[in-house]
Amino acid sequence: MFPRLVAVLSTAALSIGVANAADDDDKKPKRFSLSFSTGIRPDMAQLGSTIAQDGSIDVADTSFGNLAYNTSKALMSDRDNMTLAANSKATESIFNVLESYKAGGSLLGAEFGADVRYELDDVINWPLFIKTGFYHTSRISGGQQSRTLGDLAANSETVGTAVALHNGNPDNENNQINISDYVGGTMKTDWNAQWWEIPISLGIKVHVKPHTFAYGYAGISIFKGGFDVGIDLDETYARIMTTHVDGVNIITDQQVDAVKDTIEFRATAVGLNYGLGAQVGIGRTWSVFVELNSSGAAKTVYAQNLSDNSRKLLTTVSSQSLASGDESWFQTLAYPVVMQGASGRIGVRAYLF
Repeated sequence: MFPRLVAVLSTAALSIGVANAADDDDKKPKRFSLSFSTGIRPDMAQLGSTIAQDGSIDVADTSFGNLAYNTSKALMSDRDNMTLAANSKATESIFNVLESYKAGGSLLGAEFGADVRYELDDVINWPLFIKTGFYHTSRISGGQQSRTLGDLAANSETVGTAVALHNGNPDNENNQINISDYVGGTMKTDWNAQWWEIPISLGIKVHVKPHTFAYGYAGISIFKGGFDVGIDLDETYARIMTTHVDGVNIITDQQVDAVKDTIEFRATAVGLNYGLGAQVGIGRTWSVFVELNSSGAAKTVYAQNLSDNSRKLLTTVSSQSLASGDESWFQTLAYPVVMQGASGRIGVRAYLF
């Protein structure tokens, strides 16, 4: 009887031990988690300064665009649009450089992503974690500009004199210039950007209670993407920009018609990421978090998808010599692709095991 009692007590003790171990496992925090988040990233690709100020490709001093409309860049800028329009409207001058314009402004981006994270508390007895993920950023607003030139060409003394001299030259008897062909014209540009990022980061936590803590992290990221600019200008605008005054002659290039093209700049680069955040646990499985992240990389690349018509436009805009000679001097463009900036994120995290 005594051996049977010992066996029963042993079985009971083992059962209680297993139950207690199960209870301990139930109370033990989970360490592996999956999150989904969304955020806002202002001034994507740092194109705000380009849209506001830079333009791209100098317009030759001999171009009708420069002589009649004070347009010094092949791509418009918000600053020039606003300055020229305000100066035109603020005076009674006949020199109405712009009839209308639309300022594009910097790009506002939306970010969507997910990450997996493992907390190392039970491995090294330190409140550290490692994480990796996938994030995609794309434009939601900004970057769309337009400009319509005013009725200035006919009133421009420089251009009017040049036309008169050109038409009065016997050598140009079969190449007469009609000044009305150089009035008005509209150009539109549409800046866009998007990229994806794969970060690998090491972080540290300041605990309040399980799954509720403040944290920070830093690491490296792989980026792939870039920006593009859509160019859309009508035949009149192209004619104004690609016609040059050369002494008593006017160099025209009627082969540059309306241009509609999207010029892309794409890069793959490695950069840094870092951030701060806080999360609040909801039970053993769920938590919500807010996070401020900064990450980025940059690389100068050549343009893609530059059409023959765009090459000819940029060639003839930039030089009267090129306009009358090499019709495709601009084979491509180079520009820095900047995939960086800060983003504010909000998300939900699920602890799986």
